Amino acid sequence: MNQPPVPLAAPATMPAAPMPPAGSSGPTLYAQGVPPGGVIYGPYSGKPPVVRRYSLLLVLLLTTSAVLIYANAQALLWPPFFLSWVAFFPWVAQLGNFGFILGVVLSLVITGAIFLYMLGFRVLAAFMVFPAAIVSLFIGGGFWVGLVLGVLTGIFMIMNGRQWH
Repeated sequence: MNQPPVPLAAPATMPAAPMPPAGSSGPTLYAQGVPPGGVIYGPYSGKPPVVRRYSLLLVLLLTTSAVLIYANAQALLWPPFFLSWVAFFPWVAQLGNFGFILGVVLSLVITGAIFLYMLGFRVLAAFMVFPAAIVSLFIGGGFWVGLVLGVLTGIFMIMNGRQWH
């Protein structure tokens, strides 16, 4: 019943492959699809791809603008605020409950522009923010501050042509 222990064999290793020439897109392919050591490299040469950088200040200003426009739309549903707001902006009375829907849609458009800006589409995001901020004037512009922040941030996005690498 007692059998002698069986010695463990060393695992078989694959022969080392030659390094790819400089400037190539990665390691050479193997028959099994995995290079020695089991590490798979991407289609880039040695370094990970550059992550796009963006201005956190612009993102925060746009987020504040979107939140203020949304809060303005929510406040329009409260009758005492609505009556006092109509004294400043008479056209809000014409919109009625559509002002709420308009404010929600405009805040979502600015939120979408934030994501586009973060992905590197700076000009497209600016051209989404401008009309959304200006149209928000129909509901009061996010207590005026949302309108001003949206327009100024859009201008800064257009003027700041510095590309991040």
